[in-house]
Amino acid sequence: MRVLERLTLEAKPDLPLERYFKVLEAIAACREKLGVSDISHQCDLPLATSHRLLQNLESAGLVTSGGGYRKDYQLGERLLRLLHAGSDAAWLTISAQPILDKLAKSFGDTCFLAKLTGHEVVSIAWAVPGDGLRANVIPGYKMPPHVAASAKAILAFQTTELIDRALSGALPKLTQETRTARREIEKEYASVRENGFATCWNEMELGMGAIAVPIQLSGAGIIYSLGTAGLIDRLTRRPLNRSVKALRAAVGPLSKVLSGAQAGAANGSSKAAQILRNG
Repeated sequence: MRVLERLTLEAKPDLPLERYFKVLEAIAACREKLGVSDISHQCDLPLATSHRLLQNLESAGLVTSGGGYRKDYQLGERLLRLLHAGSDAAWLTISAQPILDKLAKSFGDTCFLAKLTGHEVVSIAWAVPGDGLRANVIPGYKMPPHVAASAKAILAFQTTELIDRALSGALPKLTQETRTARREIEKEYASVRENGFATCWNEMELGMGAIAVPIQLSGAGIIYSLGTAGLIDRLTRRPLNRSVKALRAAVGPLSKVLSGAQAGAANGSSKAAQILRNG
């Protein structure tokens, strides 16, 4: 009897989890947004079933839909962030390196790329021109959420729940300029949202500073930032607005690189789903 039940299951893989995978695969494989009827047809599912599955996926943040009478679906921010979390770091570094090298040469100071991983912001790539600052931005370094410009530029745009997690640990007072009170940190996050950039002057180490701008990706939101760091005397040789403008000019090319990683991860979701199902 048990053998018969096992054979029945193997012959009929259309189990609830399998249906969710089918829907996600259909959406990931299509460059255009899909409606309920499109998904129902592609997945060979009843329209009512497709509608129910999509509602559950949307509630979980795995897919998103536009407003209005006709809902068209695409992969949601939560799933896209998971795909970015699993992107090939080596490939990403290689692709972003020429952009960082050019920017670092222009600034004459270290430039780096940071990424939100879970509730932590981590440096993932950098370029150092000669005697540029090397400490505190080495790839793999976790950026303090209350002081690092690169962390502020990302965390300022996150949900209250994620910010709570990011600030739940110890927030050491590294210098006299370090802000450790939650109200002061949130006030600075609000300033970052208003101005579109973040700074760190003498907050991590006396005499050192940093400037960072957020990188907005379609569908994934802000999970990357681009920054420059060095001696304050050197960073302030050019007006702050010129430095911010130069960083923002590099955001476009970097967005293409990062979006490429996102698209590659999404296109590979069908294969990943098969691996998960097959164990």
